[in-house]
Amino acid sequence: MSVAMRPTLAPFGWAIALHVAIAGLLLVSFVLPEEELPPQGLQIEAVIVNQAVLQAAASLRKEDERKQERQAALQRKEEERIARIETEKRAVEERRIEADEAERRKTQAAAEARRKAEADAKLKAEQQARAKAAAEQKRKAEREADLRARLAEEEERTGAAFQSLKAQYVAALQAHVERRWFKPPGTPLGATCVAFVTQIPGGEVVAVRFGTCNGGEAFRQSVENAIRNASPLPPPPQPALFEREVRLVFKSEE
Repeated sequence: MSVAMRPTLAPFGWAIALHVAIAGLLLVSFVLPEEELPPQGLQIEAVIVNQAVLQAAASLRKEDERKQERQAALQRKEEERIARIETEKRAVEERRIEADEAERRKTQAAAEARRKAEADAKLKAEQQARAKAAAEQKRKAEREADLRARLAEEEERTGAAFQSLKAQYVAALQAHVERRWFKPPGTPLGATCVAFVTQIPGGEVVAVRFGTCNGGEAFRQSVENAIRNASPLPPPPQPALFEREVRLVFKSEE
């Protein structure tokens, strides 16, 4: 044991010594017979010794009380320390639980937002798919209607009545131009010139090109002059009879 600890243990050593002395005196008082007791002078000394022992005992009791008080104070401090630790533990646990709950709510909110976004995206994709299908169906119906119209028009164009009306329209154009055609002198008999007349809606002539033309340059030029002088050409009796390019044949028969 170190020297620094001896002052602390000194009162306890004295207390032990006093207890031993008191026990020895009591033992002696019980063991020695009365005839062997010391004379009266020794009784006075014994009384003094007993008073010293009583004072030492009282001092020991006080020391014990102070020791108990110190131990109680230390015990209270230890209990308070443990209580603080437990309080801190509970606070830490509560904060952990709150953090876990906040994280759980955050995760739940994120998952809910993700599910909502996925549902919205799915709904939008379905709406777009339905709109696309409807638009495609509409385009298909329009194409089918246009095709039917074209087929009907083609059937009408290839029909005998339509071809008859078309022939009449071309003959009317031919007659309209020939009324303005002046054959040049010296044109050989049987000379033929095929002209392709390009017109726009309204009958205005915008171009003339020739196919077979064997009557000479003057003959060809007279035909072109007649065509251009006949512009605008008369309209067809039906809009379906209109053709952008019309074939006209000019012959010299005299």
